[in-house]
Amino acid sequence: MTVKADLWFPTVIWNDELKQINNSELKEYVIKLKAQDEQGKVASNYGGWQSKSFDILDERPITVERFIQSIQNSINECTKMAGLMDLQISDYWWNINGKGDYNHPHDHRDSILSGVYYIDVPDENMGDIHFEREDDAEYFLPRFMPGRNQITAVRASYKPKTGNGLIFPSWVKHSVDGNQSDNPRISMSFNTAISMDASNDELAEMNGMPTTKDMAPKEPPKPIDK
Repeated sequence: MTVKADLWFPTVIWNDELKQINNSELKEYVIKLKAQDEQGKVASNYGGWQSKSFDILDERPITVERFIQSIQNSINECTKMAGLMDLQISDYWWNINGKGDYNHPHDHRDSILSGVYYIDVPDENMGDIHFEREDDAEYFLPRFMPGRNQITAVRASYKPKTGNGLIFPSWVKHSVDGNQSDNPRISMSFNTAISMDASNDELAEMNGMPTTKDMAPKEPPKPIDK
């Protein structure tokens, strides 16, 4: 007997290294943003600084524009791989986590794919990011199960690395460990939405609704020649 494994509900996390990004210019830009708004905002972050959310239509320096386009290119690759319709960055924000700062478990509602890009990670132990399963598998699988793999794992973790980006489904709970370094870790996070270029038919098909083709008047049947 041949046993076949069908993976119907995999949790995909895309890992991408962007080599054409000028991280030093981005770092300088984020530090200037923080100087203009020292308080920032509080979301999932405990300590640290998080900027306001920027809309994708907001004006931005050319360095940031090129960076956003590179992130968008990565998103395009992910959507093709997953068979999703076109998505575009909807909003994004900048993060600076100092020593001891962390992010508690959270997800990104009202988004489809989300992601993080690491602009400056100069040291080790600057806060791993953890993705968690929420299907209660941890209660059914043996607690000290040896050799966990992509099927039996209940958590996936990544170490931050300068120039590296992660893209993941927005509904996946994730958290970030505290930064153990005396240096700050700088990153950018983003959400996505259905592309404004998507047609009404694409949206209808995605939601299982009739398309314009489905609703077009049907030609009357041709008379049968006797």
